[in-house]
Amino acid sequence: MIKRSCIIFALVVIITASLSGQVNKVAFTKPGFMMKIPTSSIYRTPYIFRTGIGTDIYWPEDTLVTISGVFFEYDLSNTFKAGVTLIQGVGLKPPVEFGFHFQKRLFVYGDISFSAGVHDLVLKQKDIQEDTKGLNVDPKNLSFFGVISNEKQLAKTSMSTYIGFGTGLSTPVFAGILMHTDIMEERGGVDFIAEFDGGGVNAGVKIPFTKDYNLSIGVNNLINLPKDSMLIEDLELIKAQSYPSINIGLDFRIPRVKPEDARKRRLMGMVDEETQVILDMEEQFAVKLDSTLKAADYEIAKLKDSLKIYESEVKYLTSQVAQLRQKTAVLEDSVRSAKLAKHAMEQNINLALKHLSRSLRFFYAGDYREALQEVEAAIDLNPNLALAYARRGSIYYKLGDINRASINWNLALRIDPEYDDVRNILRALNENRLRSVGSTRKE
Repeated sequence: MIKRSCIIFALVVIITASLSGQVNKVAFTKPGFMMKIPTSSIYRTPYIFRTGIGTDIYWPEDTLVTISGVFFEYDLSNTFKAGVTLIQGVGLKPPVEFGFHFQKRLFVYGDISFSAGVHDLVLKQKDIQEDTKGLNVDPKNLSFFGVISNEKQLAKTSMSTYIGFGTGLSTPVFAGILMHTDIMEERGGVDFIAEFDGGGVNAGVKIPFTKDYNLSIGVNNLINLPKDSMLIEDLELIKAQSYPSINIGLDFRIPRVKPEDARKRRLMGMVDEETQVILDMEEQFAVKLDSTLKAADYEIAKLKDSLKIYESEVKYLTSQVAQLRQKTAVLEDSVRSAKLAKHAMEQNINLALKHLSRSLRFFYAGDYREALQEVEAAIDLNPNLALAYARRGSIYYKLGDINRASINWNLALRIDPEYDDVRNILRALNENRLRSVGSTRKE
């Protein structure tokens, strides 16, 4: 019943806050123990959830300006924390911003822990002067962060130091110290806070009314002093939290019953409704955790098998690529060789044609021996020229050697079946129309 009442109270507070407007950096309204910077811890928070209100009070130009907000913080697991913030901004009817915060503890070593997350995932209500209604995401304030903490116990006093970095406007580089003292120890102890949030130095104190209620008082941006030229209309400066302010907050938390205490109560026959609920939740959580771990192991095994298959496919594709590259290199060499052969052949043809041109001059001059030498040189350079064999046949014909002339003309026709002039000469030779010329030459 107590737990249900607390949840109803938290929902009522959040709904009430949603009727007002907001900005996103009011002190004491983010998850954790500090004013504005994120924190980490090797321990789980000692409460089930925490909710409360916070107000920043500015006084530019002797005028009081306030920015108020409501927050709700809850541990989803031993390492994962979530929070939501609804804050009222400056002005008579300002838009509302909903800030969401998530962080997870990733590493623990002795007294040192490391957490990472995102702060100020802001959904901003559109301005009332606009015709449309709804929420817009404001990416300017979004901050991904990482924070390292070191927690030391000194007698009855504990000291926690935090240092980290982030993106966005909220937490670029930050550091802080939290001193938990034994003052008012029966109510939980007083906390003293000092921090640098990337833009200014903040200091505060948390005073316990009871073990469940805390009053928070602080001063924001001690190093940023007001200037005469700073006007109240400069609302963007106030939104950026660069103006000094006094911060007041009140939070309420539901303490967590330790599992060992719940077990002791059950053994002693002192199991009340709250203790039984906690024990049942722990048993259910243990069963779900065990099944979840088994399912996770099965999925990991599947992923490993898939990874092996992908690795074998990658190796196969790599070998295929290597073979293709080798074939490409062979083809490139063949192309280069073909180009070189073509180039050499073209050069040989050019030289052979030069010799044939000279043989033609000797032929018409009647110097058949010199003409025959030039033709032989052309055939040596390129044995596939039909013109060279035809020319040699004509030279032998002029020398009166009809048989050699016929052999060379047939060789020319075999190389070039479309050589009509040679075909006509051979036809005339077969019809004995060239014998008189040959016999006259023999004589």
